[in-house]
Amino acid sequence: MRRCERTVLLFFGLVIALGTRGFSQETSADSPIPFNAKAKTGQLGNGFRYYMQKNGIPKKEVHFRLIINAGSILETEEQRGFAHFLEHMAFNGSEHFPGNGMIDYLQSIGVEFGIDLNAYTGYDETVYMLPMPDNKPETLDQGFHILGDWLGGLKLNTEDIDKERGVILEEWRTTIGLQQRLKDEMYPLLYHGSRYLDRRPIGLMDVVTKEGNDEEIRKFYRDWYRPNLATLVVSGDFDEADMLKRIEGTFGKMKNPENEKERKRYGVPKHKETLVNIIQDKEITTTSVKIISKFPHKEEKTLGDLKRSVVNLLYTYMVNQRLNDIFQKPGAPFLYAQSYATAASGGTDRYVSLATVKSGQIVEGAKGLARELARIKIYGFTQGDLDRKKEILHKDFDRAAMEEDKQTSGQIVGMLSNHVLYGEEYADIKFKKEFVQRVLKEITLKDIQNLVNEYISGSEENRVVLVTAPEGDPVPTKDELLKGLAEVSDEIITAYEGMEIDKPLMSVLPEPVSPVKDKHDEVLDITTLEYANGVTVTLKSTTFKNNEIRFSSLREGGYSRASDANFDNASMAATLVSLGGLGEFDTQQVDRINSGKQVYVAPYMHRYTEGVSGFSSNEDFETLLQLTYLTHTAPRKDVPQFEHFISNKKEYNRKSLNNPDSYFTDGINKVMMQNSPRTATLLTPEKLDKIDLDKAFDFYVSRFGSARGTRFFIVGSFETEKIKPLLNRYLGSLPGNKIKAEFVDHGVRPPKTAERFDFPKNKVDKSKVILRFTGIYPSGQEERIAMGMLSDLLTIRLTKKIREELGGAYAPFSNATVMQRPFNHFRLDVYFTCNPDKLDTLVSASFGEIEQLKKSISEEDLEKVKKALLKNRENSLESNGYWRRVMEDQFTRGETAKDFERYEGQIRNISEKKLRKLAKKYFKVDECLEFVLSPEK
Repeated sequence: MRRCERTVLLFFGLVIALGTRGFSQETSADSPIPFNAKAKTGQLGNGFRYYMQKNGIPKKEVHFRLIINAGSILETEEQRGFAHFLEHMAFNGSEHFPGNGMIDYLQSIGVEFGIDLNAYTGYDETVYMLPMPDNKPETLDQGFHILGDWLGGLKLNTEDIDKERGVILEEWRTTIGLQQRLKDEMYPLLYHGSRYLDRRPIGLMDVVTKEGNDEEIRKFYRDWYRPNLATLVVSGDFDEADMLKRIEGTFGKMKNPENEKERKRYGVPKHKETLVNIIQDKEITTTSVKIISKFPHKEEKTLGDLKRSVVNLLYTYMVNQRLNDIFQKPGAPFLYAQSYATAASGGTDRYVSLATVKSGQIVEGAKGLARELARIKIYGFTQGDLDRKKEILHKDFDRAAMEEDKQTSGQIVGMLSNHVLYGEEYADIKFKKEFVQRVLKEITLKDIQNLVNEYISGSEENRVVLVTAPEGDPVPTKDELLKGLAEVSDEIITAYEGMEIDKPLMSVLPEPVSPVKDKHDEVLDITTLEYANGVTVTLKSTTFKNNEIRFSSLREGGYSRASDANFDNASMAATLVSLGGLGEFDTQQVDRINSGKQVYVAPYMHRYTEGVSGFSSNEDFETLLQLTYLTHTAPRKDVPQFEHFISNKKEYNRKSLNNPDSYFTDGINKVMMQNSPRTATLLTPEKLDKIDLDKAFDFYVSRFGSARGTRFFIVGSFETEKIKPLLNRYLGSLPGNKIKAEFVDHGVRPPKTAERFDFPKNKVDKSKVILRFTGIYPSGQEERIAMGMLSDLLTIRLTKKIREELGGAYAPFSNATVMQRPFNHFRLDVYFTCNPDKLDTLVSASFGEIEQLKKSISEEDLEKVKKALLKNRENSLESNGYWRRVMEDQFTRGETAKDFERYEGQIRNISEKKLRKLAKKYFKVDECLEFVLSPEK
């Protein structure tokens, strides 16, 4: 577990997380950022800090994070890996929870280990996440026992430590492979001359697995887990006075060690030359170039700092819009490109520009990327570019302010944690909105250009150039690459010619058509409209969000209706047709028209179904419907874009099967489909050459040209009566010609005999295992719940046996799915990654746990599973996405409001006897398919 580097101010979600904001008329650029008054913060006498914010979403829940200001960077040579090891031991025996008692208790109240309850170790911090499902005094008592034990009450027994060594070894095993090899090649450049290079959180396995060194773990715990290096963050439905009393009572008496060690801060040294590495590996599937500049981290302390962050946000949008426009054009020098600033460890920030390029065109692609950045440095952006992004950002903060009272406690804890860990501001959203919208009026093209000059300096100092390419592909020398980049500065570069468009998406609107039926389900508060064209619309108005509408449609059919000969064309039809745009506009023009709007709609063509999916804000809902209307009535064929896409796709797919996971997935698909010509396998360059745009377009039109039999699902913050006229205009008027709204069952079924399928593709010493059970199964709601419960029970058993007892795998788990297309059936998979030498032992142990499940099910485990299901259900009922899925399921499965009402009762009433009976009937070891991704022979 490790900290991921954070891209600074790149997407809207990060805008809110980072909380960019602006000046008031009474403040100056040097004024500090006002802290959110809703959050209370303080420090106890021993240096322990706390942040707490009362919040009622979800009701009764309380979320905690304990942040330790210590990570792997502080390890001695004898302790490399012990910061992370200690994180594991936090769940393996403490003052109030011996053995696995902590996990057992939390599961008993509905908290799921690894999903709700979790932790991670970074270079500079260790963070523990504890969500409590209710705010009962006894629950909070136990929660504070856990928090207090983490900081000062871990037992760290030698026996428990030695038992955990194998688990951590298997966690390490999940990380080895291509990504680890890439880090081995890249980190010496990115962390050149730095302590960070030798302090990766996972550590050294020679240290981790060496018995007899457990005193070093205790030493790390005593040195760094102390009050003056710890912070508690809490948000939820609680009484503030009571919470403060609990904090003081739990942490106030803890003492810091005598002669405490200094908490040093480490940096990343500068270097005068450009560092270059050209990396080739058999498992790399595409060729890419990264140009990285390192510079000191800029903190966000003052309003002036935050104005700079707004400028950065505007710039990041504009540069990536420019690169996006370029790589979508035929003849572009790269397949994909991106440019952004990101924070990194060691008090550094990075400016990263990356491009995916064609094989053998590394220098050309790198020059193309450098050329576009140079063009921006020379000519900047247009006032139209800037004004467009200002409008988008202005609206973004309008929307964010609308959702302020809908923030969950989990979101608040996350933002407060970022404030503690990374110094990100935490002002209230109203202030952010007012500041950003005011400062947007002040920002000029000169402000943008100043940032451009900082990011794109052209200096070779503190610069890193990284190339990754498949093994065997032609690559330049380092000198050839640097020479090519230097040549860009001597080129005559002209200004970029952008695109401006000032037309509506639809100039002629369809005539509205009223529904023939308008029904309302009082139980579920769902309205259903039926139109003469065969379209049905199911909609539910909610208050879960103030400005969010979720939207989808579904009809049976999909590419099951294509012939074997036309299978590949049909399976790619939605993707290929979407390349063309809509109506009179190509894709880039459609994007430009919708610039500034929060709206997205895309068609999909699955094996047995077809439709659209998307979302919008309230104000952009009509645009969503217009896009949907045009998706059905005005698809557009674009031959140059098709040829460009196929050319790029061939490059991406050329060596995709060199990736072991892709090879594994592709192989499993072929086995499950018994090598049917209808297998959705990876398309080779030869197969891509045979894709026919005309045939794909014709198949798309044959399905989307009529909406008859389609049901639309709409959930969100709308008023039903107000949107009905829009539905009548854009959905009621869709063409409704006669069409077969049903899928075709081609009779393809998975093998029914027990067999192991080995895929020897890994270059490292690990095996990935999937044990798969399949068969005919009832599709009723209670049966689906029962199968899911069996899967969760099996996960608990596998964790105890394979992880805790045998130390054979880091995270074994099972997952069950019940499907009704093309027939009613189930699939249950058991997953784990392990040492190849232990494969047979662990497979046998897994089968043993399945056999035990058939004989007896612990009432304690069953209660844990039921609590978690009921808690997830309770939380899901406050989600627009969940209700959209409920409506889809009711349509697909023919279920009613009564089934919905029975759901929780069915969870409570499913018995141990029923589950054992199902396990005996369906989990047949002599029909289990074993899939193993193993090391190369």
